[in-house]
Amino acid sequence: MSPSLAARNESGGDGGRSASADANVIPLRPGMVGGGDDSPTEPQVAAWWEQCYAQMGRTLTDGETADAHRITAAGFGLLIDGARASGVLSESQAAYLSGLAVEAVRAPDFLPHPK
Repeated sequence: MSPSLAARNESGGDGGRSASADANVIPLRPGMVGGGDDSPTEPQVAAWWEQCYAQMGRTLTDGETADAHRITAAGFGLLIDGARASGVLSESQAAYLSGLAVEAVRAPDFLPHPK
């Protein structure tokens, strides 16, 4: 488990870290919300996810792990849809987060697979 995740889990909060601390965060795509030429490519997003799995001794190049990852990411997409339907998220917020969920689902497709 990454140190920042462990700190959050042990304390029930963010371990005293601010949002701008050097946490391991998902590379967001500024272009999805109206700007930014420096947004990460699909392979860069996939590499970020792979790094997360590697820290746990897993890899998205393993078919079963990739399938579990896709199922989980798709589940988050359904949670986002529910939050939108309940009015917890605005349409634009839900659309942005849904885009990230789709990228997460697709991440294993952008990794080189061993032969």
